[in-house]
Amino acid sequence: MAESRRAALRRVAGLAGLSLPVVDLLGGAGVRASEALDLEILGAALALEHHALAIYEHGLERGLFPPGLRDYAVEFRGDHLGHRDTQVALMGERGGRAPEAKRDYGLGRFDTAERLLKEALTIEVVAQDAYLRLIGNIRTEDYQLAAAFILVDEVRHATVWKRATGARIY
Repeated sequence: MAESRRAALRRVAGLAGLSLPVVDLLGGAGVRASEALDLEILGAALALEHHALAIYEHGLERGLFPPGLRDYAVEFRGDHLGHRDTQVALMGERGGRAPEAKRDYGLGRFDTAERLLKEALTIEVVAQDAYLRLIGNIRTEDYQLAAAFILVDEVRHATVWKRATGARIY
């Protein structure tokens, strides 16, 4: 049985170590805007970027991306490196400490191209949902602009993986 979007969001949020206020926001709960919440949102976005990078590194190192899709994986890894660097810079400008990547994202079970592509699609859809839900809750325009550009990338990535896995695009 396919994992629902909500279940995928919860699973990835747990793996990424997102804070309770951010998980509440992702679930649709209202949370009071503040500098601390801005930093929580930036940290959550960074955690998702770390997770996405781990997926791409795992697949590229093991040759799990099919030849026709490997170039996309390399490109998307580069996009996520840029997203990560943007989040780190924004957190630093605000005096926050950027969370480090986790040592283990439990990727060992993704040992075939099919499983890996589905996980790449999952992280991109979760990131897309997260950026859509979190963008309006941050108070600074520079982050909103950066997040909007990142969201475009997440949608593009998800679209490629949907096509590759035979999932519906719309």
